[in-house]
Amino acid sequence: MELILQHELSPEAAAAAKLWCTELYSRVVDQCVQLHGGNGYMLEYPVARHYLDSRVNRIYGGANDIMRELVARTL
Repeated sequence: MELILQHELSPEAAAAAKLWCTELYSRVVDQCVQLHGGNGYMLEYPVARHYLDSRVNRIYGGANDIMRELVARTL
């Protein structure tokens, strides 16, 4: 957050942060769906809505595959 406010956040660091956050969110939501069983797929429950959101997070704002390529360029 500090780097953003100081306008010093590099595209590679932003890509790494986006990749890490979306991957973590997806893993957590996958575990929650497993825990809730069949209810994890019913849209009346927040878990199912989070599952849908976690899937789309991997795409918008830059696909995770593209984020991996941006991060890989710095290695």
